[in-house]
Amino acid sequence: MEDGEFFVILGSSGSGKTTLLRSIAGLIPIDEGRIYIDGNDVTDLYPSDRNISMVFQNFALYPHMTVFDNISLNLKIKHVPRDEIKRKVDEVADILHIGQHLQKYPKQLSGGEQQRVGIARAMVRDPSVFLMDEPLSNLDAKLRREMLGELRSFHEKVKKTIIYVCHDQDEAMALADRILVLNQGQIMQMGTPDDLYDHPSNVFVAGFIGNPPMNILECDAEERPDGSRIYVMDAGHLDMDDKIPSGKLFIGLRPEIIGLAEHEGISASFDYFINSGLNAEIHARIGDTPVRAVIPKEEMPANLRDLRNGETIHLKVKPGTVYFYDKIDGSIVKEVDYGASREIKKAD
Repeated sequence: MEDGEFFVILGSSGSGKTTLLRSIAGLIPIDEGRIYIDGNDVTDLYPSDRNISMVFQNFALYPHMTVFDNISLNLKIKHVPRDEIKRKVDEVADILHIGQHLQKYPKQLSGGEQQRVGIARAMVRDPSVFLMDEPLSNLDAKLRREMLGELRSFHEKVKKTIIYVCHDQDEAMALADRILVLNQGQIMQMGTPDDLYDHPSNVFVAGFIGNPPMNILECDAEERPDGSRIYVMDAGHLDMDDKIPSGKLFIGLRPEIIGLAEHEGISASFDYFINSGLNAEIHARIGDTPVRAVIPKEEMPANLRDLRNGETIHLKVKPGTVYFYDKIDGSIVKEVDYGASREIKKAD
């Protein structure tokens, strides 16, 4: 992890992300390898000697203490002079917009305000690294969105390394400079949010990053002299200008490049749709495999509300990136800019 970056460890429950974070903190002994902070080997040091601060999933505030006392407790334990304590508490309270709450008790605060106090308590120690273990998971959706902006602003102001654990990919994409995707203790991919979204290196990351996630469908590739023909299950085919290795593969299609066709296209069974105002998210099935399409408002067909569960619809693939993955190990085989060359030919 680079000095000063916002580094997110992303994974589902049981992936090992909290274990990794607690190992960095020194709360769990490691079996092999070494841990370095600021170039110093801290592997054998107690947590208190690693110059780290940790923000937990639960706010862990002392209910009988004021906000000021909660934030300043560690400084008092270290016998920091009173004037210095006040200066540091006022400084972090100003950054996190909780200065008006310093004489209140935790029960008098909202969930978002309590979480800010937990961050302030960690921040006032001026650590080398902030470790954050799903700090927003106990907040409602509105507060969580507000805190995403607060955390980014906080990072820009303190310019310290933050290692942040979460299971929500939207949260990770909003916060991270880089993301490490874990699955069952294994690193699936590491890179910037754009890297992971635009170039997922395997089926797991492709199906994990994106909301809604990428559609992963079985296909057969037939190489032809002028390109390839891709048979999407038993539902239809795509003609590609690019040559794809023949055989059984997975094809990855982002919901945003799937549209509705009137007659011809990939056949699917309609389940339901969700109208968000700006677009409609269509849920359907090809065989037993779920498929999602995101249709912009201006492209919504007039009869969309008339579709019934189980009715056959036809899907088309619009110009965009199409991904092909190996069916055995799930690794990327090829990325194809589908449709772009056809559009150029038409223009010519």
